[in-house]
Amino acid sequence: MGASATSAFKPMHTHAATEAMLAESGIAWTALRNGFYASTVSQLVGDAADTGVLAVPADGPVAWTAHVDLARAAARILVDEGRFDGPTPPLTAAAACDMTDIAAILSARIGRPVEHRVVTDAEAERRLAASGLPPTAIAIMLGLYRAARDHEFAATDPALAHILGANPCSLQKTLD
Repeated sequence: MGASATSAFKPMHTHAATEAMLAESGIAWTALRNGFYASTVSQLVGDAADTGVLAVPADGPVAWTAHVDLARAAARILVDEGRFDGPTPPLTAAAACDMTDIAAILSARIGRPVEHRVVTDAEAERRLAASGLPPTAIAIMLGLYRAARDHEFAATDPALAHILGANPCSLQKTLD
């Protein structure tokens, strides 16, 4: 989901270009518009469980979605040839969560408060550079927060639940 040539999150440019090339090819194709991978959250929270502070740039809601649900959906889509022609609807969990929600989930998980603290993009860039992350990776990570602020990953859709025949995993369950 979020495939766009104008996304603040640069990997979406490649997804959009791929979909455009497939559409121009004249062959049957399906692109899975997966919700943002919930496994990414553990990387974004870093040491917040130890420090009690989740210090990240301003963000927005993201439809964090479990790999297990997306894998099951992909398998079902593959065996049901012709079900989709072109991109799928967003394949997402039922709810979109922002970093405030994630801090609350983390707090409940560890049994003590984790404060969500918003830092400027410049401060986040400085911290990421100090941790040794290369400039290209920093730009991609900051692009994720910008795209989230623009609600590029906020959409939820019942398509994944319909394909699975069950409710997708919540972010809380995914992180447990």
